[in-house]
Amino acid sequence: MALAFLIAFSWPAFDANLSLTAQKYLDFTQWFCWFFFAVDVILGLIYAEDKKQYLKSHPLEVAAIILPFFRPLRLLRFVSLGALVVQKISIGKSVGMTLRLAIGSFFLAFLAAVQITQVERVAPGGNIKTFGDAMWCALSTLVTDGYTDKYPITNQGRLLAFGLMLLGITLLAAISATMAAWFVRTMQKEEEEARNI
Repeated sequence: MALAFLIAFSWPAFDANLSLTAQKYLDFTQWFCWFFFAVDVILGLIYAEDKKQYLKSHPLEVAAIILPFFRPLRLLRFVSLGALVVQKISIGKSVGMTLRLAIGSFFLAFLAAVQITQVERVAPGGNIKTFGDAMWCALSTLVTDGYTDKYPITNQGRLLAFGLMLLGITLLAAISATMAAWFVRTMQKEEEEARNI
């Protein structure tokens, strides 16, 4: 359902000449998915022994019911599962967490690019006209300071870019901390081996 919602949510960014009928079908798909996710959360709440604990342990699902545009973020569960598998196989917890943050950040950049495309392509004087332009803007904002040849001019586009800047700072900090921790562990291991010789 989350994947169906994501496709219906993203489609207008890829098709600038979407017909009114197609837009209605996409809107219907989004609300149809939202309805089933709302039922899922309500049933979970009804059958939960500790209702407060259920709400605390499912914040994203509850937020997505209250604010339907958060629904594609449910796909981050797959990101978490993939990062957990990688973590269990061969890499440490901090690297697994950083990987999860990186993949999640790029997924959020995709969602931001979808929204930026839709608001910027109709803005007079805007220079973001395609999804590719918006994705370039989103990724460059995520991994640098955001000053590129493609930039948002609307308030909503700038707000999304600001969110991506904050996310990029968090991602950079997590990667830096992981690398620093790895260097410290490596040095400690070498010192221990030198003492044992």
